[in-house]
Amino acid sequence: MRRAITLLVATLSALNAPAEGKTFALLVGVSQYAKLPNDLWLQYPDADVRAFAAFLASPRGGNVAPDAVVSLVNERATTSAVRSAFDMLLKDRAGREDTVYILVAAHGTVDGSGAYILTYDSDPANLAATALPMGELRALVEREVGRAGRVILFADVCRAAAIAGQKTTALGGLVEKIGEIPGEMLGLMAARPKELSSEGPEFGGGHGAFTYSVLEGLQGAADSDHDGFVTAGELIDFVTTGVPKLTGGRQHPRDFGNMDNAARLAGVAR
Repeated sequence: MRRAITLLVATLSALNAPAEGKTFALLVGVSQYAKLPNDLWLQYPDADVRAFAAFLASPRGGNVAPDAVVSLVNERATTSAVRSAFDMLLKDRAGREDTVYILVAAHGTVDGSGAYILTYDSDPANLAATALPMGELRALVEREVGRAGRVILFADVCRAAAIAGQKTTALGGLVEKIGEIPGEMLGLMAARPKELSSEGPEFGGGHGAFTYSVLEGLQGAADSDHDGFVTAGELIDFVTTGVPKLTGGRQHPRDFGNMDNAARLAGVAR
């Protein structure tokens, strides 16, 4: 089973945002890697990105304008491109009343110098110089919390046990540290430490089990009280109970952060 990090960070003003607030998104999905053997490539992060972009473009996702979404998949998802996208799309355009989604679906690993997200051009032999450090991601998210207020972070960690001989199960705790950022945040981790998260054609025709569950929930399946809205609490309940069922008990998402459970994330009736 292969390992990836899917980081979906969303600064959500959601449906509580003022009417003038806009939505922006940076979506990164890396299934193929220039400097990894093919047997370490992933299958569906690029499909996860395309599906999430389609959700954002839909009425339930807010009819987000195409020019407000940057999708970087495979060879376009280099380390420099990801950094540039943070600055050009998020730092320079998104403001205090806006909603910002950040999705990163890619391999992650840990070595003696730290934890990293592997972009298309990352070199496992020189992660410090070529990959995106987890600490840098934390700083980027912290900046967005300060600008947009609310943040939702979805992290899908560990679809394989190791990259270049380095174990990856320590990534979970490092991702959770992002939840310590001051501000209103909801975090969902795809699996417990030492668990492997799943991807396959059985999940919506080809997705990670976690991202598939998140999308199903946001599209209405999580609206347990049938009031026409998916709230943070409802999404937590749906994903944390649904993913174990999808994976035969092999994968158990966890939540962290301090977002109000009643915060609205999607309008089901749209």
